[in-house]
Amino acid sequence: MADHVTGKPKKQKFLHGAAILTAGTILTKIIGALYKIPLNRIIGTEGFGHFNMAYNIFNVLLTISTAGLPIALSRMISEASALNNRRQIQHIYRVSLRIFLGMGLVSSAFMLLLSPALAQFMRDPGAVYSIAALSPAVLFLCLSSSLRGYFQGQQYMTPTAVSQILEALSKLVLGLGAVYVFLRLGFGTAQTAGAAIAGVTAGSVFSALYLILVYRRKHLVLTAHDLAQPVEDSGVTARRLLALAIPITLGAAGIQIFNALDSMIIQSRLQDSLELSTSAATSLFGTYSAAQTFYMLPPSLIQPLAIGIIPAVTAALTTRQEQEARRVAESAIRMTALIALPCGAGLAILASPIQALVYGYDRQTLETAGPILALLGCAVIFHCMVTVTNAILQAHGYVYIPIYTTLAGGVVNLFLHIVLVSRFGITGAAIATICYCGIIMFLNIAALHKRLTHPPRILVVFVRPMAATALMAAGAYLSYEAVIAHTGSLLISVGLSIAAACLIYAVMILSMGVITWDDCMLLPNGQKIARLLHINHD
Repeated sequence: MADHVTGKPKKQKFLHGAAILTAGTILTKIIGALYKIPLNRIIGTEGFGHFNMAYNIFNVLLTISTAGLPIALSRMISEASALNNRRQIQHIYRVSLRIFLGMGLVSSAFMLLLSPALAQFMRDPGAVYSIAALSPAVLFLCLSSSLRGYFQGQQYMTPTAVSQILEALSKLVLGLGAVYVFLRLGFGTAQTAGAAIAGVTAGSVFSALYLILVYRRKHLVLTAHDLAQPVEDSGVTARRLLALAIPITLGAAGIQIFNALDSMIIQSRLQDSLELSTSAATSLFGTYSAAQTFYMLPPSLIQPLAIGIIPAVTAALTTRQEQEARRVAESAIRMTALIALPCGAGLAILASPIQALVYGYDRQTLETAGPILALLGCAVIFHCMVTVTNAILQAHGYVYIPIYTTLAGGVVNLFLHIVLVSRFGITGAAIATICYCGIIMFLNIAALHKRLTHPPRILVVFVRPMAATALMAAGAYLSYEAVIAHTGSLLISVGLSIAAACLIYAVMILSMGVITWDDCMLLPNGQKIARLLHINHD
């Protein structure tokens, strides 16, 4: 690719970039819901079980291929950007691209060639079609990740958000279109699930093509002065990238590996300990996976904050601004609390009504699905805090600590899955998830206080959002019970209870002064926003 093109990435403030990513994530999740909800209804819980079993394997390989490298790339580019070494930025990206493509080719080939063995290992032979159909997506998402890391390192988040939306739209249109065609042709549940997941692969292709086009228009224009700047040897750059990426990858891959092992244990315990058939076990796993779709929404909204923390904190530390690094970390934790606490409380309180409304479950299915989502709602805050504290530790250079904390939580998690699923059935998996995320969160917080000179003040940050959430939760519960008793309409009851909860929460947040001056200053036009919210600079 040529060095001299028009345009260059536009640097964005931390919360500005995070807001763009969050908006993109919200739209992506809405599109994803329009994809997964009808898909669940069309192919049933058994087909959805095949679909998610393939996703668990895919996530392991994708994480191994991409989890650490984008963060390492973003961190190294942020360092070079803080020092205004534009030639080094381009050099780092090109070295990383070769590594990304190599990892993607190996992972895609592994998933495709071993798809029958992987399906057998997961105790779900019908997932073979979904695993094979999803395998090429790893390669294209590796390419996308390298380009996203390049832009994110310069605190330019727009291409990442747009590419995610494009990916989701392609998945929606092509995935559901393929399901319709396969059903008309008379294919079975397993094959139709494979057709559905092929839409994910198509989405990854379109996302990569879009990012390539943006790169050609927006990457740095190197002047004669830039070309005179020093750059590292390619081997040194590759070693630095891998030194940062490998521990981050191990930590992130550990979560996905434990998730995949959890899926295998769930299937095994349901079939062996509770003596269910393969079809019945897969159907229960599909119900659990459908609940996890809601559970994973809040952490996905926190991920943009984690992405934004890496370059913002790294830039502050590179220029020896430790208080600025702390300010960014506390703002990220505050935003995490503001999102995770009400989301978790809402899912816990309205678990059964939400699933009855969205999935159309009958009373018998809700007896299983309701408690699962209620328990997972309790785990939401732990999961979200794990995401943001991992990012803070990695931004400060403590990239190995998330590996240790994930390993500790994961070992306990596997043991609890074996015991609790055998004892309580599929509900035991949700209980194990609460313990798993909680252990990792508390270990991460302990590490922050031990390692950082100026650790973020987590308890201080959480007090007011917790008080606002308690009042919101009470309002949501009381309004739902009152409306359902008078109207009997599930749609009206859920809609009005959510509206009441949002109103109560917004009033409490504004009246309690949860949003600070420092938070506003991390946004574009921060002073105007602060004046609009009547926030004074202390």
